[in-house]
Amino acid sequence: MTENVSFMERAAKTCMGKYLSEIEMSFIAKTVDFSKFSLVLDVGSESGRLSFLAVNNNVTNVVNIDIDRGSLVRFRQRMANACVILADARYLPFKSGIFDAVFMLEVLDYFSEIDVALNEGSRILKSGSDCVLTFGNKSSLKGKIKSLGGGRGHSYFHSYGEVMQVLLKTDFCIHAHLGFNWLPFGRTSQNSLVPFFVWLERVFRLRKLCKYSPWVICHVIKQLNDT
Repeated sequence: MTENVSFMERAAKTCMGKYLSEIEMSFIAKTVDFSKFSLVLDVGSESGRLSFLAVNNNVTNVVNIDIDRGSLVRFRQRMANACVILADARYLPFKSGIFDAVFMLEVLDYFSEIDVALNEGSRILKSGSDCVLTFGNKSSLKGKIKSLGGGRGHSYFHSYGEVMQVLLKTDFCIHAHLGFNWLPFGRTSQNSLVPFFVWLERVFRLRKLCKYSPWVICHVIKQLNDT
């Protein structure tokens, strides 16, 4: 009997998927201090990788939302006591100022209203709290090439400059950011050259060129309210 898994779960097991996950998880481990969190929101939780990471860092109060019911069902099968809610990133069903951190990994590429989603993320966060997000950069070479193919699939909806402007308007300041996915492969690739191109990306310091990077991961902080 074939295991009922999503595209993202299958992709995560490929050479490219493992590389992308390693970049995201490593960035989070280096920039985020889980010890100060008591309540965390994982938006677009899919298979719950952020929840497992949070639990491994002694954060037990993690709320997981996804717009796909099937993903939440599969997640509950993996973590029976997980708190899961069927919801849209643009309409978060929570009171304002209650979360210590919000994660939006590979979420913003699924809709055009990033200002709405980031406003919602800012609204539910306490002042001075953390948000980690990723997006595909429309102004990168990869983004421009993908647009020539008719824009199939998700990603590369927003440019680096557009996202930075929206972040500033929603009271976020950038703590750290990193560019990645310069590799000439799709996210499900099993190409044996993946490790070689990962090495090139690192050696040539392409990850520092966020403005031109195909994908960007950001750690931003909601600015403190004036008192």
